[in-house]
Amino acid sequence: MAESEVHKRLKIVACGFLKKYCTDIVSVETKFRNLRSVADACGMNLKRKEVRVVEVKASLKDYKRDKKLFNLEKSYYPHCNYFYIMCPKDVIPKELVLKEFGLLYVDENNKIEIVQKPIRNAKLKTRFDTTLKNSCRSITNDLIYKFMKINNYVDFLKWKGKKR
Repeated sequence: MAESEVHKRLKIVACGFLKKYCTDIVSVETKFRNLRSVADACGMNLKRKEVRVVEVKASLKDYKRDKKLFNLEKSYYPHCNYFYIMCPKDVIPKELVLKEFGLLYVDENNKIEIVQKPIRNAKLKTRFDTTLKNSCRSITNDLIYKFMKINNYVDFLKWKGKKR
């Protein structure tokens, strides 16, 4: 399914939120292999060894379709210290969000309202170093494949001026 413009915009807003409030490193589309999922935005504080994840939902239908968000153990929560759901203003009712998750509303001017604060998770299933590695991999992939428009390894070698 193609990513909507709303979803793309919210991911950018999520990265800004993470960078402003809590983190040294911010990445998008970060893999959590043990969860078999990809987080929309992941922020890491290196000093505190803290991980925050923001899952973006453009619509209520999108939220309800993501079954892992209704089961704490199957969600991102066990793999990060703080977990947030971000959506357009008033799209997801607070009553539908688990109490451990944060809920962030974003208006048309990209202003964020914290509707529900997340509860800190102190027992991570994913090691900090693993999330750091996956975040750095995601940032590198963005740089090479999206921004530099290098489509494969052969193109990458050509870009670096090396022969295959």
